[in-house]
Amino acid sequence: MIRPYLDRIALGVDLNASTGSSLLGYEAVPELTHEDGSFLTSSENRALDTDENDHDHVNYDQIMLEFDAQIQEFVRLFGRLPDYLHRHAYETKTTGRAIADLAKKYGLIDSARVISGGIVKLPASMSWVRLGSADEQLKSDLKTFILEDRGELLGSDLAMLVAHCGFADHEIMKLSSFNMLRVRDLEALVDDEVKDWVKKNNITLITYKDLDI
Repeated sequence: MIRPYLDRIALGVDLNASTGSSLLGYEAVPELTHEDGSFLTSSENRALDTDENDHDHVNYDQIMLEFDAQIQEFVRLFGRLPDYLHRHAYETKTTGRAIADLAKKYGLIDSARVISGGIVKLPASMSWVRLGSADEQLKSDLKTFILEDRGELLGSDLAMLVAHCGFADHEIMKLSSFNMLRVRDLEALVDDEVKDWVKKNNITLITYKDLDI
């Protein structure tokens, strides 16, 4: 469904080591997965990160293999490389190093360099986010956060607001604690008042493709 719009958007890939199943399976990446090939969850991974291993138990060679396989799966699906690489949920110094190395290998943007490297201004907090039960997440209010500029982004030369838009289907409800929050974020970012706010404030919307880094 998204293929006809690939020239208009930047489509990246979240390199993932904590949700769902590994592409390579237990035999190839045993330190990342259960025997059935499903990834250790974020909480299971963090439980293995201790003072003894500098809070980073991840095997570099295995995470490189898995992340590279995920990039190649993106290429298979879309016929080209992603526009950027992003980190999904659980990360350590080792996962970050692997992503940075893969970004260099393929000539791609590592989103962490943009987000954490001072290239863009980010809101001081994501105070609209409400976690917990589905009912609690439905109270999330990105629309008001934007319209009242609670992130104090107006006037910045280059700013970024990270949201988690999506549809809360059965798979999302099963795999992610971010579920109804995604629905609320999506609702906000396609809202006519938000679109009018963007125009009123002379904001130019860009993508990762427009960054010269």
